[in-house]
Amino acid sequence: MKNSLTLFLLISLSFKLSAQSNCDCKPELEFVYEQIQTTSSFKDQVKGERKRAFEKKYESLRSNMEGEISKLACYWSLNQLMALIQDKHAEVNEVLPDFKLEDLQNPEFEANYRATESFKNFPKTVKNIASLTESLKNKPLDDIEGIYTIGSNLRMGVYRTDMADSLVGVILSSDLGIWEAGQIFAYIKASSQPSHYDITYYGKNYKNLKFSKAQFFDNGMLFPGVLKEDLKKNYALIEKKEEEAYKLSYLNDDVQYVWLNSFNRNTMPAKRDALIEQISTELSAKNLIIDLRNNGGGADKISLPILKALKKKSANIYIITNFFTGSNAEMTTVRLKKQFVATQLGQRTYGAISYGSNYGKSYDSPSGLFNFYPTDMRQKQFIAYEEVGVRPEVNLGPESDWVEQTLEYIDSQSKRKK
Repeated sequence: MKNSLTLFLLISLSFKLSAQSNCDCKPELEFVYEQIQTTSSFKDQVKGERKRAFEKKYESLRSNMEGEISKLACYWSLNQLMALIQDKHAEVNEVLPDFKLEDLQNPEFEANYRATESFKNFPKTVKNIASLTESLKNKPLDDIEGIYTIGSNLRMGVYRTDMADSLVGVILSSDLGIWEAGQIFAYIKASSQPSHYDITYYGKNYKNLKFSKAQFFDNGMLFPGVLKEDLKKNYALIEKKEEEAYKLSYLNDDVQYVWLNSFNRNTMPAKRDALIEQISTELSAKNLIIDLRNNGGGADKISLPILKALKKKSANIYIITNFFTGSNAEMTTVRLKKQFVATQLGQRTYGAISYGSNYGKSYDSPSGLFNFYPTDMRQKQFIAYEEVGVRPEVNLGPESDWVEQTLEYIDSQSKRKK
């Protein structure tokens, strides 16, 4: 209840929301309450005392929904119920609006959109934008407060509210016609993990509500495309073209390298087979770096044959991960560490590892405002990593290229063994 009240105060007292669209949230909450109980994660986790806590939370949220409430407050309440299970694959999002991405390039569409009540009544800060910009411009890189770029066409300021654990992201300037200075992009609340935040935010292009649970803030990066303005180079992310993936190469006489960017079952079979052939004929160095940065996962049918091929070799394995190493890529990280005694370097992984969806079905809420994406499969052996991720033995810093840092680590280990 405390978290619900905190955000209710945050979104009601600090911003211009008087004309924001409202909804009858009780049917939406009942819908999520029923849907969440169909998930594998709920069936695994919510039993006994946790089941009683779940029912109590549901009744508490429901009892505070007399009459219509803002769409934003409703969305936060839905995610408060979702938060009672550990399952980063299961999601509730606002349904996309009925315009298309290409419409954003049409000046007539832009003018019509800006004339709508939806645009005029979009949540806004009451702060002076010039003063806010000035107060944020010298914030250090490791402080979540500060000025960010969102892609190449939005600039956002993140500032703390009167509540110590809560922040807000406000658009400072925009080259996108659907946004204007002063509109709210994100509501940010500190989670129980240090440097992690629960973030309710709006999609950049569609302005539909989304939620990110326990998002890791590190070295000026809030999301992959939301970076501190003065961040010169973000070494946590990998900046390579997709065609560079799945290719084994030498970095020096003792170290070979491969970037596995995805385990997608539909697009990766040919690349998998080519890499397995390379492993069998060309992997001969003492050490192999497997780079799993930005790998959002996929299927065992792609990752497991690669591990099987590696078992026939004797290379020392070093894995590079970042926060956007997820799902099957996280499983692969665990399997490499257990089966090959591999060393993991970089950042913790995303923590969406134990549950997934076979069928990819989703369901719209009674009002049609929200969409629920359930999970229907489980890998219980990975539950310890759900939402906390797989943590590296060696954290890599922001000062230089992560492959270069890994090479330095391998060199230091080789010298130690001599």
